Amino acid sequence: MGHPSAPVFRYPGIPRAVPFLAAGGGTGAGDKRPPAPGADPGSGKSAGERTGPWSWCRVVGQIGSLYVVLETEDGFVVMDPHAAHERVLFEKFLADVIKGKVQTQGVLMPETIELNPKDAMCVRRSLELLRQMGFGISEFGQDAFIVDALPSYFAGLPAKPILAEVASTLELAGARGGKGRWKEESIAQAACKTAVKARDRLTLQEIEKLVVDLSMTDMPYTCPHGRPSLIFTSFRELNKKFGRE
Repeated sequence: MGHPSAPVFRYPGIPRAVPFLAAGGGTGAGDKRPPAPGADPGSGKSAGERTGPWSWCRVVGQIGSLYVVLETEDGFVVMDPHAAHERVLFEKFLADVIKGKVQTQGVLMPETIELNPKDAMCVRRSLELLRQMGFGISEFGQDAFIVDALPSYFAGLPAKPILAEVASTLELAGARGGKGRWKEESIAQAACKTAVKARDRLTLQEIEKLVVDLSMTDMPYTCPHGRPSLIFTSFRELNKKFGRE
């Protein structure tokens, strides 16, 4: 299954409610064994005083070349790394857009992109919004555009599929009404383009970083589209299924 001897590590507790209140502490990757049941190794508080549903976890490994299994003090968690990474990217990018602090990275060679007329019209109407999102984009006649920079989150990826995806989502958001949803929906779709892909194998360090990053988001339990990122099963539930309770 992979990573059988992974150490226990501490991390900011994943919140029970939104908005998230960080619980402090680090990964504590040097911890070699779980603390006593019901105790928070970072603060000495009891389980009832914690801000999150668990205070430590142990990476068991990946199964099915996709899902990550984590042991906690109360049970185990199955995490979809693709959905989890989408959530992390979405919230980071959205926060930067709102603050007007999106980091832009120039492409090695400016790319000329021709879209279908429908998508081109959406992009044309939203040039200013796209620039606010970190795209270096200008019109190049009819349905063509020149892209010479991308948001740093998408650096190294081909611009055309990202731009086409964002254009389609902008149109969908506009059709639903409410200009305020444009940024959110387009960012959520674009995040898919850079999220961890199904069948990607992750190292132990990558898994730990993803768990910590996810714990710092406002809504860690789902991706931006509403799919679950975490599924928790308690030891009590397991005991019942095995006839131990």
